[in-house]
Parts: sequence; structure tokens; C-alpha cells
Amino acid sequence: MSTFFGLNIARSGMQAQQKALEVTSHNIANANTPGYSRQVARMVPNAPISYPEGNGMLGSGVLVNEIARVRDGFLDMQIRKELQTLGQWESRRHVLNQVEQIFMEPTDTGFSTVLGKFFDSWQELSLNPESSPVRATLVQNSSTMINTVKHINEQLKTVRSDIDFNIDLKVKEVNTLGEQIKDLNLQIIRLVAINEMPSDLMDRRDLLMDRLAEIIEFNAIETERGSVNIYIGGRELVNEGVSFKLKTESGGSNGDWPLASKVVWERDGREVNMNNGEIAGLIETRDVYLRSYMEDFEALVWGIINIVNDMHVGGMDLNGDKGLSFFNGEYLEDLQVNQDIMRDLKLVAASTAVDVFEGEDVEANPGDGSNALAIAKLRYSRIETTPDPSDPNNLKVRIKLDPIGGSTFENFYRDSIARLGVDAQESQHMAENQVALLDMMNRRRDSISGVSLDEELSNMIQFQLAYQASARLITTLNEIYDTIINRM
Repeated sequence: MSTFFGLNIARSGMQAQQKALEVTSHNIANANTPGYSRQVARMVPNAPISYPEGNGMLGSGVLVNEIARVRDGFLDMQIRKELQTLGQWESRRHVLNQVEQIFMEPTDTGFSTVLGKFFDSWQELSLNPESSPVRATLVQNSSTMINTVKHINEQLKTVRSDIDFNIDLKVKEVNTLGEQIKDLNLQIIRLVAINEMPSDLMDRRDLLMDRLAEIIEFNAIETERGSVNIYIGGRELVNEGVSFKLKTESGGSNGDWPLASKVVWERDGREVNMNNGEIAGLIETRDVYLRSYMEDFEALVWGIINIVNDMHVGGMDLNGDKGLSFFNGEYLEDLQVNQDIMRDLKLVAASTAVDVFEGEDVEANPGDGSNALAIAKLRYSRIETTPDPSDPNNLKVRIKLDPIGGSTFENFYRDSIARLGVDAQESQHMAENQVALLDMMNRRRDSISGVSLDEELSNMIQFQLAYQASARLITTLNEIYDTIINRM
């Protein structure tokens, strides 16, 4: 055992405390860095040295065994699961809020108000069947209703297209994140192979994985080499230094409904199996919720158009002729009030051609308003919504008059809007609950991995005093050695 053995012990103490101070400095510098995990210098005693003749063992100082990051892997996994659920509810909430703004109910410009004015115009015409201004008002309100229908339909189709665009963007983001995680894996593997601990690189990778969790459902497995393998639906997105890509393909159609883009693997075209995250939420919202609202609205419009046309054709105009179709068009996009009626208001068939009274056929007066009254009463007529068994996707024949039906035109629309409101409110509440849950879990993670400036300052003082003590020990040993060497 050397005479200068004490100097080596003091030196190791100074070096260890200095390294601990540098780690503390790094923590303080990154106190506000997103995704940063607190690091600690783990100290262990050096191997002791035996005294001669078996008189015990003397410690040989201290060393920093590793600079480790403080991270709870199980908590990270829980947070990512909840992030996937949050992404699904957030995407649904965003789309449903857009749909609510399109329908604008209840407002003075909503479709319910426009529909009410349409029926009110027929009611007014039944009281003044020969009035040209009343007929002009009816035609104008009818055109307003059709324009409102076109506007709502066009906006809903825009939302549908935007969802497809967002799905494509999310898939590209998944590919980008997978590529970045792969690059970090390669760097981490190289450093772990030489017994280094690349904590900052791991923090960056975890931050990318948190973002990936919001977009798509996946499982992550950490390997002994320090890499992370990511699996989506049981198939690898990232395998150490290799990343695989996703792409979107046409989803085909279900009847007249174009399904959302399918997410498939670029390497073999197999569809990606996922049930959570933003992409899954967008697909479900588009093909289930949005489809339901759009089909209900279109079925309602065609129900009104078809029944009004049938009744108007069965009526009589002011010229004593049979009525024309009041509305023309094969699709919602080309619907319009009959142009002949718009040019000649006398062609509005406000009266019925034949009035059946006590079994006798009596020719009606062209100035009679009975047909207009019958159309006005459609507002309160019972209807039944039943898909045609031979063509269940045909929205034009889904709604029919039925004396024992369970709803009316206005109530059917209100029920659809109420369902939209309930779905939107549910999405809002679930998203808020997920945010609250994640806030709690993030606070818990911050308490473990986050940097506390108070704690770091306390550690700084502790390491500083230990460093000074080791330095003082060297000064003391120097005085001892001076006595031995120079004064004896």
C-alpha cells in the first residue's frame, strides 16, 4: 500500500463530485426542455484493498458507476395507451364540431328554420291561392331551401374530403416518426455497444414515441441492445435499424358511400390492423358517424322532394292544367325549383284537380288552395323511415308517408340533430376526461423524471461541499507529506 494512497482516495472523491456537479448542471440547463428526463450520477465505492496479515480491508475511494436517466417504463406505457385513446376522441370531437357548425342548429339560418318557412309559404298560399306575391314568396323560399340543402351537402362533402386528406397526412407523419426512431435506434445501439448510456437520445426517442401514440395504436418492445422495436397490429413498423412504411389506398365504396382511405403496408399491401389513435378515430368518424348524418339528411330532403312533387303533380294550376313537378334534379347537387314554375307563377298547383266529397267527383276551382294546404300539412304528417329491401342504399325512397309512422319531417330532422349533439358532447366529455387523466399521469411522471430546481440546487450544494472536503483532505495530506519528506 503506497504512502500516497490517501491522495488517490481524495482525488477520486473530487472527480466523482465534479462529475455529479456536471450532471446537476445539465439537469438545470434542461429544466424546461420537453421530454427531458432527470439524470443522476450513481456513485459506488472503489474495490477495497486488504491490509497485510489479515487486519481488514481499506476502501480505495469512490467512482461514478453510471450516469443514468430516471424513467418509469411502465408509466410511459400507460401514458401512451391513454394518448392513443385521446387521439381517437380528439379526432372525433374535431369532426363532429365541424358538422355542428355546418347545420348551425338552433339558429335563424339553420335548415330547420328554412324548412319551416317553406311549409309556412304553402300555408299562406292555401289562404291566398291566387295571390302573385304569395306565389313569388313560395318560389323564393323553396329556392332558399334548395340552396341551403346544396350548401349543407357541399360542406359535409368537404368535411369528408378533409378527413381523407388528414388520414393521408397522419400516415406520412407515422412514416416520418418511424424513420426518426430508426435513426435514433442506430445511434443508441452504437453507444450502448461501448458501454455508454445515451440518455438524451433516449429522451428524444421517447418524445417521438409519445407523438406516435397519439396518431396510431402500437406496442413497443425495448431490446438488450438499447433499441426499441415498434409493432402496429402485430407487424413491425421499426425493427432496430430498419423502418417500414405505410401508405393509403382507396377504400372502395359501400353502396353510394365512398369509404375512407385504407391504411396498408407499403411492402405488401396488407391492411393495417388498428383500433385506436387519431387515424382510427378519423376512419370511424367518417364512415360511421358522418355517413349517418349525411344519409339521414339526404333521405329527409328526398322524402320532402318526392312527396311534394307527387302532390304537386296531382294538383291544378291557375290555368286549370295538371301540375308539373315542383322540383327537378337527380342529385342533391343539381336540385332546383322547376324553371317553368319560376318563369310563370301561375303554374304553381295550389288547388286539387278533383275534390272527392261524399263519394261524388266535383271539379275543383283553379283558385282553390286545397292542394297547397295539403302540402303545408306535410309538416305534421307521419312518416316512416324504412330502407328498400331490394336497394337498401337508395336514399330517395327511404322516407315515405305512413299514417302510423313514428315521426314527422321536422321531428326526424330534430332527432338527427339531437343525435349529433349527443355524439359531439360525448366526444367532448371523453376528450376532456382523457386530458384530465393524462395531466394526472404526466404530473406523476414529472415527479419521477422531471427536473426540480429546488432539488438540483440542494444536490449542487451537497456535491460542492463534498468536493471541498476532498480538496481539504488533499491539503491536509500535503502537510503530512511535507513533514515526513522535508522535516524529518
